[in-house]
Order: sequence, then structure tokens, then C-alpha cells
Amino acid sequence: MGGDDEKYYMFSIEPKTLLKLGFVLHRTRANEAEMPTYQRLLVPSRLQGITKFIDDGGYFPNSVILNFSGENLKKIEFQAHSRKEDTRSRTGVLKIPNAYAIAYIIDGQHRIYGYANSQYKSSDTIPVVAFLGLDSSEQLEMFMDINQNQKAVSPTLRITLEEDLYWNAPRLDSRIKALRSSIISQLGSDQSGPLFGKIALGEDRAELSAKPFADALLRCGLLPEAKGNKFLEEATNSSLYDTTSHDHQDAMEQSRTKTVNFINACYSFADEFLDKDQNTLNTFIVYNRGTYAFISLIGSLNTYLTEEGQVKFSSTTEERFEAIRKYLQALFESLKSIQAEDKERLLGKLGSGAETTWFRMFQDFVSKRFTGYLPADLLDWRERQDTELQDEGRKLAIRIERHLKNVCIANLKALFGDNWDIEIGAIKRECEKRAGEEEEKIYKEGLGRKKIDWTEMLTVPDYKTIIEKYWVKAPDPKPDGFNTFEEHFALDIGHGFNSKSEKSRWLSAFRSYRNTLAHEGTKDKGLNKHEVDLLREIHDQLEI
Repeated sequence: MGGDDEKYYMFSIEPKTLLKLGFVLHRTRANEAEMPTYQRLLVPSRLQGITKFIDDGGYFPNSVILNFSGENLKKIEFQAHSRKEDTRSRTGVLKIPNAYAIAYIIDGQHRIYGYANSQYKSSDTIPVVAFLGLDSSEQLEMFMDINQNQKAVSPTLRITLEEDLYWNAPRLDSRIKALRSSIISQLGSDQSGPLFGKIALGEDRAELSAKPFADALLRCGLLPEAKGNKFLEEATNSSLYDTTSHDHQDAMEQSRTKTVNFINACYSFADEFLDKDQNTLNTFIVYNRGTYAFISLIGSLNTYLTEEGQVKFSSTTEERFEAIRKYLQALFESLKSIQAEDKERLLGKLGSGAETTWFRMFQDFVSKRFTGYLPADLLDWRERQDTELQDEGRKLAIRIERHLKNVCIANLKALFGDNWDIEIGAIKRECEKRAGEEEEKIYKEGLGRKKIDWTEMLTVPDYKTIIEKYWVKAPDPKPDGFNTFEEHFALDIGHGFNSKSEKSRWLSAFRSYRNTLAHEGTKDKGLNKHEVDLLREIHDQLEI
């Protein structure tokens, strides 16, 4: 193989055996003599996923790449069969010594170690390409060639291929995945449709990515959600798929036709209504960040109209579109006259939360015109944007946290006197470290030198640790007016009131709410009314 006629061996081997023979080099002090090393560290979460993939019947058809080296190299023996054809390849038997860590794994480490906890590690065989005696620099070069020159399957190509891979799959959830892929392909390839040529399919590029279409169709309700071979019941009520049909092929084809026609009708209306305002059309609707929001809104409105009895599964595309038309018009009119603040909020939003922000704002525009349309998730989002509600929650959180600090320190002093801080030495050391880092940060920001007391750096988890550790501890004799942590902080917030963990569970909820409120600079973080009500209940039960 290659210009230097590098000799290699191809064979199959059980993962259980290869786990004993194999070894992964890493950049650690323990193997500096083997430098340069090349492997990335094993990722435990990835291994768990690979083990599940294997145990569910999955397999990897590509070869693991190894290099045999070390003292046992001379014990590796190839007994070749006679060669009759004009080829440099030969069949034969490769004898490998039964020794640990004689084969460095150049590529395929996660596949091999993924078999470690698999039921198939002794019965499966996996293909291997093995070299003999490559030095570390050659192994590194090969590793880099594999990982730089092998092109990963793009998300767009993966979505496109799902139709061919899963259309006739035995599992229902796989077939729904294929249906989603087929719908996206038809939307982008229908020459008479408004999205023709605008969606990237396969390796072809276009102005719209397939991914936001796929993400939206996964959750919007136009298609049913499934797990294994069962539909999730709550997701089937308004879908455009006949979940009662036993003819899978027919059900999928009919669902594809209904979904494509309905989505196309909505995009055609956008083209028509915003024909003289191409800027709005291309900024918010025919735009990658707007795709998820628009498809999700179509699905949300279809669910609402179904629940209201205005459409049903048997409704035609024309009937379904006529029912949704006025709501889409409300969206388009709102986008045409969008306030500068809202526009900046949409276009300036980046990252993982952008899709949700766009969708909620699209819903909000429609709901302000048609107040009957108020999904629970939109109401929750509105409450989290309510400045007055967030201010109230923040004030309650500040008072509760101040109370936690005062009671914890007062009780520790009553229990341990002047040695109270030594008693919680580990917490104190961590707080002193935080205080030092904060002092350095303030100084480097040009605000001068400021001394920060370590008690100012106590956190809710610190208070929780202290409270639970000294839960029932009291001075002996117990002075009048002294309440143990249990007597003071055992609160019933509806999660049981028997064990210590149940009585102190409110601290975990409080910590979560307090962290959410700390993100004061973002409008996408906040508490809903139920959560602020719970803060008020905690505040009142503590009699602050």
C-alpha cells in the first residue's frame, strides 16, 4: 500500500480479543517516550451510545486501523498460501501472540471500546487493517490523513438519505424519519412549488438548509411522533398522518402529499402577500432562521384549529389553508410593520435559543391579533418576558438568600463558637478562592483594589451542604430561642414531607430559580408565574 510499498494485513477478529491486544496512545506524561501521540481521549458518553447502537443490532462496516509494535513484533508470523495470480496480495494465516497492548489503535478506538460492555463482544467479528512496526510519527501522520481527508457526512446529506434508508424500515419511528426526509425533498424539488430549488438537498447547495425544516417537522405536530413501533398519543390528534391505517406505504404517501401541499400553500401565500415587500419575505420567512419558526407556527396553528373543530383530518388542503389564512396574514402584517426593538431581537439572536425565540415571537404576533390563540408554551414564554414578574421574583430570591446566610452563620456560631469557620474549612477555602478571583477581576477591570470578605462568596449549594450536615444538631444544653436547621428550614412545597431530602428539597428548586434570575441581561431567561408563586411561598413559610 502506498508509494513505500507498506505491507499490511486484513483480517477479522472478535472485539473481546482486540480489547486485550489493543492500546490507545494519549498525550500524557506516562508515555512521553512514545511521542508524538495522536489519539483523542475516549468520551464515556459516546461509548455508551456506541454500546447501545451495537446491542440494538447496529454495526460498523469500515475497518479498524492498527499498528503492531514492541517486543512481541518478531513473534507475529504470516503463513502465506501459494500465489498463482499476478498480484501482490496473498491469503494466509496471521499468527498473533496472546499478549496485552501489542497493537496501537490508530483509528476506531470508540468502536472497539464501545464493544467492551456489549453482549456481542465475544460473538461479533470486526474488520481490521493492521500494519507492523510503524514508528510514532508514521502513526501520527496516518491518523491525521484519516481525520483530515475523510469527509464526514453532512447533516443535509444525512437528512436527504434518510428517505432511502428508512422508508421500508420495520420500526415505525424510522419510517416517520424517512417520511420527514421525503417531505423536505419534495418541497425542494417540486418545480411548481414556491420552494423549488431553494432547499439544499444531498450535496447541492441552496439558500435554505434542510436542517431547520427537519427540526420543525420533528416537533410541530404535522407529523406524529413515534417511539419504537408506537405513536406517542398526544402527538397524533392533529397530525396529517392516518395513525389508524395498517397499510404503512399508503399512509406515508398520503401524509407526504397532504403535508407538502399544505406547507406549499402557506409559502405561496407568503410569496403572494409579501410580493411587494421582498425584504420582509427574505428577512423573516424565506430565511434559514425563519424556517423553523414558520413551519412550527403552521403546525401550532393546525393543532389549534383542529382542537377548535375548524379543521379535521379529512379536511382538504384548500379547507385547511382557508382556516389558517387569516392567522398567517396577521403574522405577515406584523412583520411588515415590525418595531425596531423586535427586529433587533430577532436578527440579533444567535445560538441554540434563536429558533425558539423566533417561533415564540411569531406566535406572539398572531396571538396579539387573535387572542383565542394562546398555546400553553406561548403563555409560559410571555410570563418569562414579564419585567414586573421577574423583578418580583428577583426581590424574593435576594431576601431568601440573605436569610439563608444569616441563619446559617448564626447557627454555626451558636454550635461551634469562634471555631465555626474552621468547622466548615473546605467551604471557607473555596470561598476564599472565589473572593481572590473576584478581587483580581475587579482590579484588572480598572476599578482599583477591593477587599471581599469570604462570606460574601457563599452560594446556595454551600448553604445546602451546611444545612443538611448539621440538620438536627443543637448546642447542649439547647438555649431558648435556638432552632435547629430542621426546625427552621424544613418546608413542604408539595414534594413530600417525610425524609430530610424531601424537607430540604426546596433548596434545589430555589437554587435553580436563583440561577435563572441571575441572567438579568437576557430576555430569554426568566421565571413563569408558577415559579414566582413558589418563591413567594418559600419566602412566607420562612417567615422572613
